[in-house]
Amino acid sequence: GVGKTTTIGKLANYYVSQGKSVTLAAADTFRAAAADQLEIWAKRAGADIVRHGEGADPAAVVFDSISAAKARGSDVIIVDTAGRLHVDTDMMEEAQAIKDATHPDQILMVVDAMTGQDVVNVVEAFAESVDFDGVIMSKMDGDARGGGALSIREVTGKPIKFISSGEKPDSLEVFHPDRMAKRILGMGDVVSLIENAVRVQQAEEEELEAERMMRGQLTLDDFLMMNKQVRKMG
Repeated sequence: GVGKTTTIGKLANYYVSQGKSVTLAAADTFRAAAADQLEIWAKRAGADIVRHGEGADPAAVVFDSISAAKARGSDVIIVDTAGRLHVDTDMMEEAQAIKDATHPDQILMVVDAMTGQDVVNVVEAFAESVDFDGVIMSKMDGDARGGGALSIREVTGKPIKFISSGEKPDSLEVFHPDRMAKRILGMGDVVSLIENAVRVQQAEEEELEAERMMRGQLTLDDFLMMNKQVRKMG
């Protein structure tokens, strides 16, 4: 319920937008329709997906995903593992089995920013049982300011790597500690706001440019802009 599968879809979109090919492994065979949800996100992001039937062995799904990803020449494999409402033995054993079978480069834990300081207990238990490399804070668009992020870092020493806010595929951002500090203190995150505004403006300009190109109404300004974009690409 913390938005784990949604966050994985956003993470896939993040890597695809950087020009990487991504394969998703639907290893959450515990929750009904988890693979269906992941498949929808894979299509949105332009990523491949490997899935088995409900109740399948998660480690087998991951093993097949790695084989498929190598055959397809994928750059990144992201594994969606099962979550629970509470940390329990079965979940930890399952996560450990996947870890032992695949030796992942990174293990990321998704935590809900809305849970506040309670999240520390869950993260601590997960760190002791499986160990992980970093955290993604989801639902940062809610009322919570993300104060739990500071506690996670203090208690486990694990870095916050990404924050997720909103439902759109591109609403995953790299975590910036200084911006989070301003948000917690109620000063607002102006830099992220500006970055989002620039992204929207660029998208609108590209749309207008494409429209003018279709109509054959390109101007010298458009020609200049195209030259600048080509030079940026090197």
